[in-house]
Amino acid sequence: MRGQMYAVISGILAALASLCGKYAMASSEAQDLCEASLLLLYNEEIITKQNQIDVICGQYLVLLRLLFFALMVGVNCLMWTTFTKALRFSTTSLEATITNTAANFFFTAILGQVLFGEVVTSLWWMGTVLIICGLLLMHHANTLPPRKPGTRPKTH
Repeated sequence: MRGQMYAVISGILAALASLCGKYAMASSEAQDLCEASLLLLYNEEIITKQNQIDVICGQYLVLLRLLFFALMVGVNCLMWTTFTKALRFSTTSLEATITNTAANFFFTAILGQVLFGEVVTSLWWMGTVLIICGLLLMHHANTLPPRKPGTRPKTH
């Protein structure tokens, strides 16, 4: 169970790293984040003209993108550290990999919907559910006691 916990954490960190990468590489996304942050920090009465927001964000856009690039690298390092721990504490490397991938898919979809308004289709969610079902089947298969060679499996 400890390996699965580390695998889920590494999946969440992978989703966060991809989020940081999107802000680091897409200048329009970083510009939108800067503008939304300024409007949130300061009331709309203080910053009355859109031009002021554009000028302020234009000055700090490169710095903001460099910050997100550094965060992407740092979060990726944390993700690989926790994934390595997940491999160490899991019964199989496949279990850790699938758990990590499922968590990454799930949290990437949620972050995409919440932060960027992306639409995730029902087909995508069905695929994610199938991945999680496969994970549960693998976990169930690992909890069954091994049988002796040459014997028939027990029927319940």
